[in-house]
Amino acid sequence: MAFGGFHMPLSATLDDFMIDPYSIYRDMNSRAPLTEIGPAEFVVTDPALILEILENHDKFTSVHNLEGQVPVCDEARAVLEKTLFYRGALFNETPPAHSAFRKTFIRPFTPAAVERLEPRIRELAAGMCGDLSGRRTFDVMQELAFPLPIKIVSDIIGIPEDDRQQVKQWNDMWIALQVAPLPPEAQVGAAMAVRTYEDYVRGLIEEIRTERRPSLILDMAEAIGTPGAVHDVDDIIVAIRVMIAAGHETTSGLIGNAVNRLIETGRWAELAGGPDAIPAFIEETLAADPSVQSAPRSVEEETEIRGITVPARARLHLVIGAYPMLTARNDVDGAAAHKHIGFGHGIHRCVGSHLARTEARVALETLLRAVPAAPRFDESAPPVRLPGGFVFRSFSSLPISW
Repeated sequence: MAFGGFHMPLSATLDDFMIDPYSIYRDMNSRAPLTEIGPAEFVVTDPALILEILENHDKFTSVHNLEGQVPVCDEARAVLEKTLFYRGALFNETPPAHSAFRKTFIRPFTPAAVERLEPRIRELAAGMCGDLSGRRTFDVMQELAFPLPIKIVSDIIGIPEDDRQQVKQWNDMWIALQVAPLPPEAQVGAAMAVRTYEDYVRGLIEEIRTERRPSLILDMAEAIGTPGAVHDVDDIIVAIRVMIAAGHETTSGLIGNAVNRLIETGRWAELAGGPDAIPAFIEETLAADPSVQSAPRSVEEETEIRGITVPARARLHLVIGAYPMLTARNDVDGAAAHKHIGFGHGIHRCVGSHLARTEARVALETLLRAVPAAPRFDESAPPVRLPGGFVFRSFSSLPISW
């Protein structure tokens, strides 16, 4: 299977991968704990090995995570090299730099802060679902799963309401360069958008600092010069891109995948009548079909992993999305069925996990109340999955009918 410049030693297509990546990972894992898919590119499927690599952040680093998951053409690379595209994020550093930076942005994501934010989340979700009694269809992604998380994370970061749609488009182009196999002309266009995006954020940071506008941007700007925390404005620009992706794409995908799972398993009426089960269902979705499929890591020097020589600077794709399924196969009593590492593991575990769970819970509660009858998928307008590659698993469109 060729994918974005990678070549899997399997008779699978990209469509197969988008429909069911888990059977492909299961097949790979039955052959070896890690599989070479291209020059210095490996997919790691063994559950114990995945945890081992995530816990050893000195030997297996995440500092190169934002250098792109797929190759880009020379013209696009020339543009990107004049931007911050290849600059590492402080999120991905090792302690003490990682720990110091984490403290500068954790405030809005603590359980107490998210609890205070929940009424706003609930208000937005109710407005997006509205009164559906006179309707027969609703696109979960376009009308709820996309707009809800982007509004919340934009509020937190400090992005003005009028700019949010444009910022999302820019961020989508940046993510596409990271994970999607684009044609050369699209790569160049996206690279130029990255440059425009950075200019916008640089201006926004200056505006917020001048006006002393309360926001996460101001918190990070105030931390410039703090030992080990934020070095300069460029750090903030890189961090904002990651926060929007982490605070939007992952949660949007979780909401969509949960709704898809509800309908496919025929459990809509069950949860509509018993909303107390929604948090457990979200955890089930995170285990069975998570929106984040892999966590990249790089090896700093040539090393041997389970008898396989891995060269220096090789990229490892840790399939955290398949971790529960592959773990459960080795668990005789079935206790591992819903264990997952959907929000990461170790020092880089997602700081926004509580917010993501709350947004997904409120979105499902609201949608289950708003839809007047158990919905179905219409063959004339089926769900459309995004080509997220090894990283994201989500939908671009998820229309439901009743």
